[in-house]
Amino acid sequence: MADEDEEQPTTNQTEAVQWADGLLLVYSITDRRSFNYIRRTRGNLQQETPPVVLVGNKVDMIHGRQVSTEEGEILAKDFECKFSEVSAAEHVGQVADTFHELCREVLAARRKSKQSLLDRMLGGTRVYSRGKSDSALPKD
Repeated sequence: MADEDEEQPTTNQTEAVQWADGLLLVYSITDRRSFNYIRRTRGNLQQETPPVVLVGNKVDMIHGRQVSTEEGEILAKDFECKFSEVSAAEHVGQVADTFHELCREVLAARRKSKQSLLDRMLGGTRVYSRGKSDSALPKD
């Protein structure tokens, strides 16, 4: 969806994020530029984004690692999102697990959003004061 050579996300990318249910932000552990691009792109997006999972790919190419696991973990903390490292080439199960994690995050966000909507529709918390009950009011 994105080109790491771009300085800013394009309008299409920004619109896609607004309509997305969740985001997988994937960088290559063997390419520092892809990691830096993820950092810049996420920083340029609106605060209210869908659930995000940060993914470091190509862990099978450990000999070429340019981005440490710790750097990924720190960035995930900054983004307040889940983090994992996978090898899409060798371990399809890891990739599937990552997608399942994103799906769980999306479902949790939807449940929270529905509760929030219900609270707004009901006017938030209701405060009742002690006083005369309806039965004590004059009859019309």
